[in-house]
Amino acid sequence: MPSNLNQVLAKPLRIGNITAKNRIWLSPMESNTCSVNGEITEVQLAHYEARARGGVGLIVQEFTAVDGKYCIKPVQTRIDHDKYKVGLSRLVSAVHAYGTPIICQLHHAGMFSEDPVSPSGVATYELGKGHYIQPRVITTEEIETARDKFIAAAVRAQEIGYDGVELHGATAYLLAQFFSPYNNKRTDKYGGGIEGRMLLALEIVRGIRQKCGPNYAVGYTMADKDWLPGGVDRDDAVIFAKSLEREGLTYLDFQTDGTYETFTLEQCAAGARRQPKGTFGTTKVYKQFLRIPVTCRSAGEYDPAVWEDAVKNGYVDAVRVAKPHLADPELARKVLSGRTEDVRPCIKCLNCLDSAVVRHMSLNCSVNSGCAHGEKPLEPARAVKKVAVIGGGPAGLEAARVAAARGHIVTLIEKQDHLGGNFYIASLPVGKEDFLRFVVWAESQCRKLGVDIRLNTEDAVKTVKELSPDAVILATGAKPVVPPIEGVSQPHVVLAQDVLQGKVNVGKKVVVIGGGEVGLETADTLLFKDIAHEVTVVEILPEVGRDMAGMDKASLFGNQFPKYIPHRLRLVCDSSVERILEKKVLVRDRNWRSSEIEADTVVVAAGYSADRSLYDAVSELVGEVYVAGDAVRARKLVNAVHESNNYARLL
Repeated sequence: MPSNLNQVLAKPLRIGNITAKNRIWLSPMESNTCSVNGEITEVQLAHYEARARGGVGLIVQEFTAVDGKYCIKPVQTRIDHDKYKVGLSRLVSAVHAYGTPIICQLHHAGMFSEDPVSPSGVATYELGKGHYIQPRVITTEEIETARDKFIAAAVRAQEIGYDGVELHGATAYLLAQFFSPYNNKRTDKYGGGIEGRMLLALEIVRGIRQKCGPNYAVGYTMADKDWLPGGVDRDDAVIFAKSLEREGLTYLDFQTDGTYETFTLEQCAAGARRQPKGTFGTTKVYKQFLRIPVTCRSAGEYDPAVWEDAVKNGYVDAVRVAKPHLADPELARKVLSGRTEDVRPCIKCLNCLDSAVVRHMSLNCSVNSGCAHGEKPLEPARAVKKVAVIGGGPAGLEAARVAAARGHIVTLIEKQDHLGGNFYIASLPVGKEDFLRFVVWAESQCRKLGVDIRLNTEDAVKTVKELSPDAVILATGAKPVVPPIEGVSQPHVVLAQDVLQGKVNVGKKVVVIGGGEVGLETADTLLFKDIAHEVTVVEILPEVGRDMAGMDKASLFGNQFPKYIPHRLRLVCDSSVERILEKKVLVRDRNWRSSEIEADTVVVAAGYSADRSLYDAVSELVGEVYVAGDAVRARKLVNAVHESNNYARLL
């Protein structure tokens, strides 16, 4: 039964001729799990089936190409030919088996396709790539072909058994490009004033209605504003929404504001750190004059209590959740049954966007190793073992959780007085507070599963000897690297992790050695909190931030660093610190030219090295030993969690 908190979210919602089971929907998100030819794969089937099984009210399938010539690069699920009907019908059947409606989102990539086209050939920035795309101007004949392709795809979707279709009119793809006065400067019937800019979308909706009938669900996803100079504003968006409703639209969805050029802006609600949470203030406006249902993305607002209030107060009819559903495919069922504390949390690390959207790899979730990897359920252990896990960071917590869930007797050994390891440090930079939610969740799950958690255990080898386990998972993490620089042992030379924890005093002029993610975030924290007045980051490589996720780097350099450069922040690349003196550091660049930088404090952020100091001693005591996470090599959370999960499944 639903808890009191989630009575409204649990209510069904009528959409055209279908009924969504509840108000928590799966939002479409690029997964790159189809075949290279755009066909449905077993992994893709498992992805959607897991979320249908997890209790989601309705599924909106990831964007599906209406024209194979204009797919998103490099692969995309397709619906532009009858040969795709077999695979797509399998997907529909798999979702329907759980009584879950599924809507196919129809899409034309426009200027993000292999053959970039746009209304007027305006160049656009490619998210996370550091370069612009120069599209060619689409011809009137090609516009009409695109229109007909959308309509034909909707007919095919209806034949396959989809409960409806949704037109992707956001994120700077073709339909959004036509509506935006920034991108659309045409003077023919598809441009000029707002009537011309709306025409393509309205013709498509009109055509689908004529072909698919008056009751077939047809949705449209759009943005309230795109934050581009002279681009879409609310006045135009309101006119557009009313026009779509008059053409027979079944529901209207609001994606996060912005485009690929503006997603990282601080004012854009796109689900990243330092950005506003949720778009319920936007949908509230449109609910005042639209009769059709209005939905929106959670957009970084991941508190179900806020979703409940938004639906209860009439600000929105359903909340579409993407990234949190990647982290936990059973999110909807857990929320609706009042088990919100059991929901594996999305921590906004943006690894999903970086893997699928920026790097065009398969979708990947840092905290859920099953996401886009088959969603394989845990199998009970064939024989119960005593398992010792050494290290209470993410790798150790995941290993302990999975091993215990399979029925093993697990003891987690941690030398500190708290869990989290270096991931606790990673949660301290500005905007990364959500990182700690994974540690809190994992600890809670371990305790529910009966894991014996032993903190303040300095002598792990002695404890292992006392426990006499059948297997050990070594997850001892990594230690900060201190480079052999003359003067590095002086009192004013400190570690980045101690700065972030507030354990050391920092002067007004700071030099940070290392321009990777840790060094840049430490510099940002020092400046944002006014701990330091001037910071210089020295990096031996030609550029800083090479180990950062694309969106994180774009956000940092697009929003924060411009506020500091050039008066408070300097980035010195292709250079190394040769010597540290009392009030300055000596730096040498790639051409062997030397310079001096004033420094009251020097912060070492030169990376981490694996800590495997216990391996030999443990291996002498136990025959089955696995090494996981940063104890193998200092890497990302995704590596630690996925690796530990796999090892715990082998026990």
